[in-house]
Amino acid sequence: MQKVCIVIPCYNEEKRLSINEFIEYSDTNIHLLFVNDGSTDLTIDVLNKIKEGREDKTYVLNYIENKGKGEAVRNGVLEAKKWKSFSVIGFLDADLSTSLSEASRLVSLFDNKTLFVFGSRIMRIGVEIKRKWYRHILGRIFATVASNMLKIPVYDTQCGAKFFKSEIVEFLFIEKFKSNWTFDLEVFYRFLKKYKDLNITNIAKEIPLEKWEDKSGSKLKLKHIIKIPIDLIKLYFFYNLKKD
Repeated sequence: MQKVCIVIPCYNEEKRLSINEFIEYSDTNIHLLFVNDGSTDLTIDVLNKIKEGREDKTYVLNYIENKGKGEAVRNGVLEAKKWKSFSVIGFLDADLSTSLSEASRLVSLFDNKTLFVFGSRIMRIGVEIKRKWYRHILGRIFATVASNMLKIPVYDTQCGAKFFKSEIVEFLFIEKFKSNWTFDLEVFYRFLKKYKDLNITNIAKEIPLEKWEDKSGSKLKLKHIIKIPIDLIKLYFFYNLKKD
């Protein structure tokens, strides 16, 4: 069985963290690494409560100053690499918009040649994808631009459910990201760079989620959305001009 670590970035998540859901989840192969990213509320107390008595499977990385989601994820993934010998390391959003059971399903789809598995929020008959209409529209615009930038037929680069074989995470996360809110896109750029001589469909899987919920309290604000087009331009030129 694969040993898995899920990194959960947390910034002022005191009221959004589902204590019972984290505590009661029973997949014995799943380990949780929470990154308290300089929260100013009682997030650290909630995380310590989740960790209490479960220290073997729960780790809390605590930062006094806020570093941003991209840095929280990056540092969490690298810390997971040092914590234990995991087969797969990935990350989810703290509000569990993608549930732990969905995460387990994604992880189960790794095979000997797959290096990267990520969720995709595709609204279709027979599933529960609950997303605010305006966020769906903005998401589709971003995803279309991202797909064209990457030159691959990816539907959803920004879904907060991504998992990697542990042997590739150091390459993907060792360098700081250029952007805080579009770091997911940078992960794709780095992955494509490393495996430029391979067909991505043979080593990565985009999996439609069966359940996803757009929960209230998102940290992505209008001021961040306004900056995203600028970030996309910067990333496009940086990664397309960067020398090997």
